[in-house]
Amino acid sequence: MKKFFIILCGLLVTGNAFGAKELQTPSVVSDTLKYAWYISPWEFNRDLTNKFMQSWMIGETHQSGACGTNDEGAGVAIIATNIFSNGQGAEFCTRQIQSANAGRKSWIDFYATKDYQCAVFCKSGFYGPRCDNTGTPKCDHTDYTSWFDNIADAKFLDTTSKYCNDKSKIKTSDTPVLHAVLNQNSGTFSQVIVLGVLEVKPHAIIVGPVDIHANRKAHSTSSSWISSVKGNGNQKVLCAAGWVANSDETDCIPGPSSCATTETMLNNLCPGFNQSNYTSSEHSLNYDSGKNCYYFQCQTNKGFRSQNDRTCVECDGGALAYVNADGVCDKCVKGEYPNSNRNGCLPKDRMNTYSQMQMKSGPNSNRECWTETDPARFGGCVHGCPDTKSCYIDGNCKVCD
Repeated sequence: MKKFFIILCGLLVTGNAFGAKELQTPSVVSDTLKYAWYISPWEFNRDLTNKFMQSWMIGETHQSGACGTNDEGAGVAIIATNIFSNGQGAEFCTRQIQSANAGRKSWIDFYATKDYQCAVFCKSGFYGPRCDNTGTPKCDHTDYTSWFDNIADAKFLDTTSKYCNDKSKIKTSDTPVLHAVLNQNSGTFSQVIVLGVLEVKPHAIIVGPVDIHANRKAHSTSSSWISSVKGNGNQKVLCAAGWVANSDETDCIPGPSSCATTETMLNNLCPGFNQSNYTSSEHSLNYDSGKNCYYFQCQTNKGFRSQNDRTCVECDGGALAYVNADGVCDKCVKGEYPNSNRNGCLPKDRMNTYSQMQMKSGPNSNRECWTETDPARFGGCVHGCPDTKSCYIDGNCKVCD
């Protein structure tokens, strides 16, 4: 009898250790984050099959083989695994999304895939590990089409029991979702809305809310499967560090950083500018942050002959000549004079006056300002900028462009 109880206790311990898996609930984000990622409208009627998840992973015929089970269908996709609280970006990873069932319940589990990849992408103008930095970052040259290569390949879908039994590999409770409905209709229907990747480009991803439905066969068996993946038409382009959204937000182009080589800048010129008119010896390339594109202007205080003629010329008009915001030669009207940068006009009573000696030798009479041919450098000398190579731009001593 004593031996019998020892065996019984052993069976109880063993049964508890290898019991059936239980329903897990993913982490639903705040309403603020939901609407930061276009959860509205709720009409999820755009089929994302073969865009978010491959068709062979969806449907009642795909019910077995996933994660060591013989009755749970699954697919692989790239989803947000950490949505940052500032609403400016997220970390995205490949995940196995599985229609789970046990004890006549059904839900949706998330698993780390074999050899999975993760990367942070941010809304245009932000970068950093949590997308909370602004400014000019170091360029991320990674080609993410290779980074997330072949995510829908069968090799990424786990068909062993490894990830099911190893709780550290199950990511369900850590996965942020925009909405979750689990174990409904007597445990035959579940739904989650994730922030999913719809397209991967070399330096950008296109993301949007994805409504994932899963079904479980009622009455006869407990077989379950991913039944549909749909979007609501809302999407957003996110960029790697150093890249910014283009004007129609379909891709990311080099921002004003080390990403912006001459070639890439010329490939992303603003409307009205043509590569054939660009000459490196005459023009300088600049970034238009409002239009998210590049334009060029003349060097050495010259201007375009006209809006349609990008030839660089000395501007007519003598002391009243200046280069306007479009880079075209212009002339101040009577009573106004060009500012110190000669890129605009000011009324005479707003003009600062300087003595002949200051204009020749600077405020401390220790420079040779008269030798400067660049107006901005001349202004830096006259104003006594500490760096002899500085320019005077918009009322401040700055590094020359």
